[in-house]
Amino acid sequence: MPTDSKPPPILRKRSERSTITVNTSNDTNTSMNYTAVVAAAKDKANSVVHSARAWLTPSTEWTSSLTQLESLSTVMFSPLAAHPVYRSESMVKALQLMQQQQQRQQTPSSTNALAAPRDLVLHGKMYAWPSSAVLLQADIPETNNPVSLFQGFASAYPSLAKTSRSPKKTRAKKKKQPTDAKPNRQSKDMPRSLTQIISEREKRVRDCDKISMQKSSTANEIDQINLQINELLSKRQILEQKWEKLEEKDIQLQLIIDDLNDAIMDIEEGGSISGRASKSDRGNESDSDDEEVESGTCFKTLEGHTDDVVCLDFNHPKGMLVSSSMDGTVKAWDLYRNRCLGNLEGHAGVVRCLHLNEARLLTGADDHTIKQWDLSLIPPPQPSFSGSSVFSSTPSSPSLTAIDGGIVNETFTLEGHQGEITALHANQSSAVSGSNDKTIRQWDLETQQCVLTLDVMWASKNGGGIVDSWLDTAMNYGYAAYDFVGALQFWDFALASGTSDGKIRMWDLRTGQAHRTLPGHSAPITCLQFDQVHLVSGSLDKTIRIWDLRTGSVFDTLTYTTAVSSLQFNASKIISSGTSNIIDVYNRTSFQHSALVGHKQHVNSIRFRNDVLASGGSDNIIKLWSI
Repeated sequence: MPTDSKPPPILRKRSERSTITVNTSNDTNTSMNYTAVVAAAKDKANSVVHSARAWLTPSTEWTSSLTQLESLSTVMFSPLAAHPVYRSESMVKALQLMQQQQQRQQTPSSTNALAAPRDLVLHGKMYAWPSSAVLLQADIPETNNPVSLFQGFASAYPSLAKTSRSPKKTRAKKKKQPTDAKPNRQSKDMPRSLTQIISEREKRVRDCDKISMQKSSTANEIDQINLQINELLSKRQILEQKWEKLEEKDIQLQLIIDDLNDAIMDIEEGGSISGRASKSDRGNESDSDDEEVESGTCFKTLEGHTDDVVCLDFNHPKGMLVSSSMDGTVKAWDLYRNRCLGNLEGHAGVVRCLHLNEARLLTGADDHTIKQWDLSLIPPPQPSFSGSSVFSSTPSSPSLTAIDGGIVNETFTLEGHQGEITALHANQSSAVSGSNDKTIRQWDLETQQCVLTLDVMWASKNGGGIVDSWLDTAMNYGYAAYDFVGALQFWDFALASGTSDGKIRMWDLRTGQAHRTLPGHSAPITCLQFDQVHLVSGSLDKTIRIWDLRTGSVFDTLTYTTAVSSLQFNASKIISSGTSNIIDVYNRTSFQHSALVGHKQHVNSIRFRNDVLASGGSDNIIKLWSI
């Protein structure tokens, strides 16, 4: 081997870029071609294989193994070899053979035979193969080649290059990136490509389109709000105009009410109403009305009916009173002038119940109908020279002349019941009636229509024996035997009814269902009245029961010697009448009873307003009492 030859190329692993470069030095060239080096190494490997094969010719096993080794050298130095070859079984066997060959080279017998592989032939010259220590210590200069060996390997084998990356290093790189850095910010030493710039531009265009859509949606919402504001402003203007009109009407009505209050005060104080009566007439009509009357005293008696007074009602102590009698007449009385205004004609039977609210009167009769009357249409009476407070209903002046058979015609008639009307109650807009057809009906007074029918028989679930068990007892009290629904009263949606089976039922007018039944009386119920806390009921069993509506239990029971036919109560007293000529007054504070005596026969009906009590009895007269 020549001594003046230059050393062979030196290879070294670079830790900074993980690439391998080859650097040679000779007289004519500053570096060797990488392809020439690879070809020389391949030739040397083939020569080694041929030498080994010649040395191991007697053994066929070694011959086949070296054939595989020759194939391995071809694969290893072929730049087009596929990576799965390195994981095959041939690779494993070839490595085993190489290890065995290295062990034999260390023996003295194989020194001369295997010395050739340690020499490298390059361009026809022999060079000594450098050791690994020399290769590691050699100084490899920087290369001018822009593509490293590993970059070329990654281009040839992209799948191996991708899997060679460590996931830990990738995660570490992600962690090093600041969270608040913008995705579009690029490093100065890493210029962006055209594709990245186009992608970023498209992203910004999409963001701009989104913002435009949001601006359009916001503008539409603003327009909708402006429309709503305009609508509200127009509604407000309309309501303000309506409020001004209502304010004017309210002022006018207040003035009218003040005038009416002054007129009422004049009447109560004994003053005059222009055009109605002279001073001499007022002195002759009610001189005793201006005097204070002792409590419990009868201060006025009305005579005119020829049979039992069945029911009565009045709106004011010096207003108007209406009474019905078994003689088939309904009379209207002027309590201020102490005279009968005339008869209300229209029913074909006896009126068994009536309700007077200011000037509107409702009457229910045996002809199965309910009629409404407007008493404000009754013409004013002419002056009378009678000086007695006890007066007759016989027509003695033109004021009592009948108008179409009566002093006033009914406003309308409600038809629907199939039996006698026995109970009636009303407010401003609706009325409730009970009948012997075993039903209760609710009426709309504006439309004159029945809006609800309550079947008492269905609610009782007792067939047709409700009346039969009490018929014998009821026959002892005359007309009370016909009252299947003895009494009822409603307020808002709450209705209380008392029937001949002795039970009080609480109804809900919204659903038409009886949600509570109060059993306790042992005979038909003839009267009842309730307020927000208590309900008071009277019966033919000679008792008055006071119920607590909060618990549905009997709070107190009052026992009498005769049956109870009518009652009225307030916070301080309970006034009742029955089958005797005595009116009982029960003081709810002192728990004491007192009696009003004046009727000659039993009292059938009483009404109590403003410390004045009106009573009508079987002696055909009506009395007014100071309570």
